[in-house]
Amino acid sequence: MSKRSRRKKTAVYVAIGAVCVALFGLLIGFVVYEVGKIFGEKPVEVGEGPTKWVEPTATPEPWDPDKVAEITHIIASSQVLSMNYERVPGAAGYEISYRSEAGEWQTVISQETYCQIPINSGFTYHVTVRSVSPKDERGPVSTEAIVSAEAVRPVITMKMSNSYSATLTWPYTREGATYVFSFRAAGEPDWHEFAVDVPQITIGGLVKGNEYEVMVAAIKEDFATLRSDVTKIVPEGGDYGDPFLHACTTLKVGNETKGVGYTAENGCLGVNVWAQFKTVLYTDVNLNNIICDIPGGTAAVIAANAEGNYVCERENNRFSMYIKTTINGEAVEGWVLANAFFVDLAMIYPQTNEYSIHYDRTNAYSSIFTCGGNGKEVDVKSKEETRYDVLLSKDGKASLKAIGYNKIDGVTGEKLPNYGPKEQMPAVFDVALQLLTAQRNALARGRCLLIYEAYRPNSTSKKVYSAMTGNEYFKEEVENNGKKLTLANGFLDKNYTEAYFIANNSKHNLGIALDLTLMKYDSVEKLGKEIEMQTKMHTLDYRCDMTYNDTEAKALYAIMTSGTGLIPLVAKQEWWHFELSKDSVKFPCVKEYVYANYKI
Repeated sequence: MSKRSRRKKTAVYVAIGAVCVALFGLLIGFVVYEVGKIFGEKPVEVGEGPTKWVEPTATPEPWDPDKVAEITHIIASSQVLSMNYERVPGAAGYEISYRSEAGEWQTVISQETYCQIPINSGFTYHVTVRSVSPKDERGPVSTEAIVSAEAVRPVITMKMSNSYSATLTWPYTREGATYVFSFRAAGEPDWHEFAVDVPQITIGGLVKGNEYEVMVAAIKEDFATLRSDVTKIVPEGGDYGDPFLHACTTLKVGNETKGVGYTAENGCLGVNVWAQFKTVLYTDVNLNNIICDIPGGTAAVIAANAEGNYVCERENNRFSMYIKTTINGEAVEGWVLANAFFVDLAMIYPQTNEYSIHYDRTNAYSSIFTCGGNGKEVDVKSKEETRYDVLLSKDGKASLKAIGYNKIDGVTGEKLPNYGPKEQMPAVFDVALQLLTAQRNALARGRCLLIYEAYRPNSTSKKVYSAMTGNEYFKEEVENNGKKLTLANGFLDKNYTEAYFIANNSKHNLGIALDLTLMKYDSVEKLGKEIEMQTKMHTLDYRCDMTYNDTEAKALYAIMTSGTGLIPLVAKQEWWHFELSKDSVKFPCVKEYVYANYKI
């Protein structure tokens, strides 16, 4: 082939290729155009300036204000109400109104023609629907539908807890039902029962780490009682927790029982406290970093820190406590050793609650210290009130006359030195803890503790001891086999001198002792009067010795010493006196206590 022919053939190929490329470009453009139309490519408007997209216009469906959204289907399981209703043209949504038999109407909004609402098991519900326009107008209300949710057995769950209390909940079981909640320490034979109207209860006064059993029964007239299984719980929450919060038990009076609480609503939060001796304020709960010293007798209040904590149990039965106080005119706050402080028992166990401890701090307004009757004439009223018999010697032959009660000059009927308000009842923190068990013991017997004395200023002990020294009652003589004997030198089994009953330095001055008696409940709804014992309170006489305990004094002894860590005086010379054990492991601050003389 000639050179000229080859050039001509090449030109033809190039021309054909160009035509093919052009045709292929046209085909691609056509496909893109058609695909753009299929997938909604937006039309453009041509004008001055850049091209812009334009939303397609659509005519909204008009709302029908007369159309009723009738309920077409409704069903209730134990916890959810499900329903469908008719569509209303142009509606922006639907307003569903519902209530239980005794409840208030509630509303929810749905944009769909169906809705699910959380409900309570065992309840009957009334339901209506109406449409809502785009302008928030309301259509006509549908016919009311009524549906009942299935009743179920309650299941208890622990909502929250700390070391000493637990809040327990369970689902509503049946509309109008009441609940009887029961709990006991694992292994105890008897249940503590509480009637509640709502499916929640907080129980307190628990022992850290112990296992408890709980159950609940849902009760409604004409329906079978629904009972939960017995559930085991263990209080949790680390070391923080108020041991006094929601302390509760069962009051038993004859054949009646009633679940009752007996501590302040907020436990020990906000309670007044006083430093029992010079102690230290710390920045931290572990009592490591010192802020300043706190002088003995300094008043403070238990308060929550920034995290809401205010009591924490440390090792060896010691507690940290968060307080606010003023030292040298400056407001300070921080952690202290709780066992080193008096607390106001009357705030932790308020006697405004009939099931709590009661008080009569007579030394703060009119002392009732007296000594026993002797052969002298005493006032008629004292004769009428005496519970004394003739005092016989230990051999049963010789006798002393016992007529009424003798006043102690300068003491009986007097306000004694260094007492604060009569409404206060100070005692160390450890004593307050032991009273949790003691009052529970009392309520189980249909009784209530009545405290006459806790902390007593040292000056008071010295005054009473001094006034009693030389009292003729203790020196009264009787002739026995030719010998003249007195209470002090052996007329009875014990050496009943004035010092036998009261000392210059008393455990009361340490804030670790209590003088108390019992009151009796007339019914589970009504607290009665103080119970009569073998002597009056604070009558310093041989008959106050525990050797002579009557039935009620024996009951008081059992109440105060059963599981409490409290003991009587060593010689058991006063039926009313109980104090902290000297066990330095259980009560580590006993060795640090001082004979305080503060006006509190």
